Amino acid sequence: MSNKSASSSIGVGREAPDFELPDVNMNTHKLSDYRGRKLVLAFFPAAESPICTLEMCNFRDSLKELMEIDAQVIGISVDGPFANKAFSQNRHLNFPLLSDYKRETINRYGIEMKDLGNLKDYRAAKRSIFIVGSNGIIQYEWVSDNPLVEPNYEDIKSMLRKEK
Repeated sequence: MSNKSASSSIGVGREAPDFELPDVNMNTHKLSDYRGRKLVLAFFPAAESPICTLEMCNFRDSLKELMEIDAQVIGISVDGPFANKAFSQNRHLNFPLLSDYKRETINRYGIEMKDLGNLKDYRAAKRSIFIVGSNGIIQYEWVSDNPLVEPNYEDIKSMLRKEK
């Protein structure tokens, strides 16, 4: 199922664009480092905001179940590594949070939100989920133009169970 926006440049069946982003300890992660595993790329607009907190905590609480189906969650926002680190520590997140502070990855994935709420010209990630198969191909895409809408977690789990 896709709630794909018109500006999205990628889609199901296409190779996921690689990235090189720092985590909360400023260690670099590349998408290609995870080849051979199923990935949930969870792009979120802003660390510690109410809906982002609900979403990331849902993934935290589901991580054991997701790992049993050989899936890895990676959260990505435009927040800096320091803000993501505080978010990760405050919410006891048990998966990598990566910083797209240059906004290159959200542009490659076609999910840039031009304004975050009343903050004109504050470019953030649209709340988006991409399931990347172990072969690097996008198996599922969900992009919301409304940052107050959470993804359907059961759809995500169902798709991960299907992916080989």
